This record gives sequence, C-alpha cells and structure tokens, in this order.
Amino acid sequence: MVKTRDLERTMSLDIRIEQQPPLHALEITKNAPMWKIPQLLGDAFPRIDKQITAQGGDRAGAPYVRYMEIDWQHMRNCGPLRMLWSMLTSKQPMRIGMAVDAPVEGDGDIEAVAIESLTCVRTIHRGPYQKVGDTYKEIVDWAEANDVELADYTMENYINDPTTVAKEDIETLILIPVTNVPAGAEDTAG
Repeated sequence: MVKTRDLERTMSLDIRIEQQPPLHALEITKNAPMWKIPQLLGDAFPRIDKQITAQGGDRAGAPYVRYMEIDWQHMRNCGPLRMLWSMLTSKQPMRIGMAVDAPVEGDGDIEAVAIESLTCVRTIHRGPYQKVGDTYKEIVDWAEANDVELADYTMENYINDPTTVAKEDIETLILIPVTNVPAGAEDTAG
C-alpha cells in the first residue's frame, strides 16, 4: 500500500527527458566515502571558482557533482541499513565542478573538461539532501516504467546554497544521461 504522503510526492515530482546543451567546465576528480562529500565540496567549489576568476572567466550555472559508477538497481533495492553501511565504507568516484561561459585552463588537480550534449532524465529534488535517495528511487522506477535505460552516472546541480535556505527549500537539479530513448518517451513526464 502506498502512503498518501508518498503518493503526493510521486505525483508532484516532475520527471522528464530533456536534451542538455554541451558545456565547458572545471572539475576536480575525487574518490571518497559519501560522509566526506560536504567537506570535499566545501574545499573544491571555492578553489574552482578562484581558478575561473583568475582567468577572467564567468560561471555558467550552479556548482555540480557528477557521481560516477552508479548501480541503479542496487541503489533502488538497498535498505536503510545497507545504504548507511555503504555510505560509511564505500568510496564514490565523483567529479566536482562548475560550468563556465567559455573554456578556461585547469591547474594542478583542477581539470578543464568539455561535456557533450546529452539526453537526460531530469527532475528537481526539493528538500533536505538526506532524502535525495528517495528521489533517485522514483527516477529509477519512472525509467523502468517508461523503458528508459539510465547511464551509470548522475549530475547534481546545487541550485541554491544549503547554508542560506531552510532544509525544506533546498533544490538540487538531477540529470541522469540515458543510453536509449524509446519512441515517444521524449514527451513523457512523471
């Protein structure tokens, strides 16, 4: 039985397929347990922003993280205790970045990258980041119901600053590239 609250959330979550434009960015590659991510982001984002500014560049969008090597079925079927254990012990490959309006040079561990145009499943997670796993489970369910195959990574764009807004107002744009788009799925929204 679906709880009324869960049903309302599913119905209010706008999941769709969209074409994302190509972008240039600066990224730092890390491999760390999930519990260290806030510290990593707190270090990486200012360093990347400083590198962009030092070259006269401008940011083009929200800071982001590309989480790599994701097993969507494992994540979907993982219970709370296993998820906690995984967060404490497993290292997650990630690329912490900021898009720029024009190509700029990297420096040291800050790498200049070009990301091609991608067809992605897109939605916005609203609320505490600790609940983003629920949004991912809904995306995986939606993709399965619409015969959409997800690539093994995701890109989270941090639309607003969690240190300046209430937890329930945090917004995270989630983009997951797809490896196939069935006919008509481009028009499908959840």
